[in-house]
Amino acid sequence: MLSLISSVYEIFLFRKRKQLLYRIDPRIKLLHLIFILATIVFVTNVYLQILILVYLVALTLIGADISRIWRSVKNMLKMLMLFYIVIYIVNAFPKLLDLGVAFQSFIAIFRFFMLIYCFSLFFTTTPLDDLTQALYKLGIPYHIAFTFTLSVRFIPTVAKDFITVYDAQRARGLELEKGGFLGRVRKFLALLIPVFIVSFLRVDRVAEVLESRAFGAVRRRTFLYELKIKLLDALFLIFSSIPLLLVIYLQYCLLSCVW
Repeated sequence: MLSLISSVYEIFLFRKRKQLLYRIDPRIKLLHLIFILATIVFVTNVYLQILILVYLVALTLIGADISRIWRSVKNMLKMLMLFYIVIYIVNAFPKLLDLGVAFQSFIAIFRFFMLIYCFSLFFTTTPLDDLTQALYKLGIPYHIAFTFTLSVRFIPTVAKDFITVYDAQRARGLELEKGGFLGRVRKFLALLIPVFIVSFLRVDRVAEVLESRAFGAVRRRTFLYELKIKLLDALFLIFSSIPLLLVIYLQYCLLSCVW
């Protein structure tokens, strides 16, 4: 559980770097993310899905921090393995061994892993302040864009609170890793209740701060640093879309051959 929370903390926490993806306009990265997600959903061939993963890894090596991305997704693998077992048992029951179901379950989990990888690559390279401005410039009302980015900003904060409470309860002698399933669930409440209380108090403070600053009084928003699409952004969108278009074309050819 703690490793899973640590992965969530790493996925949604931004740390500035000098690699390529950190310098790309958030609007371009958002369009690129939507294109990747659509490609993952459309492509069903396992070899083409592996090509998409290779593309994501190459993009990470070129434009992001590979060690940071790996830390953010590696602990998710345990959860995905558990999901794989559950999906296989549900689909294969009452058979004990079904290679076809095992393969299809692997494809579903592999696709879900790539979705996690894409979101990790996006949020670890995008400042939330720039994301708010990007959503606003795309036509989304500012209060909705601000609410979304504020919710994302709270995710690593809540994850950090969970880790702090976990360490505090262990220091007080609470054995969270021992006992049966029901016993662990009861002990887990000793973590959830303090985290919820701290989160509610923080939300109340944020509401008071927004009210004291007259949030929403002015409809037209201005920003200290205006986002502008540069030549680098256009070139990134063009060259990063070529491999995805090629994969989609190959998938279309495979479907045409089948029909």
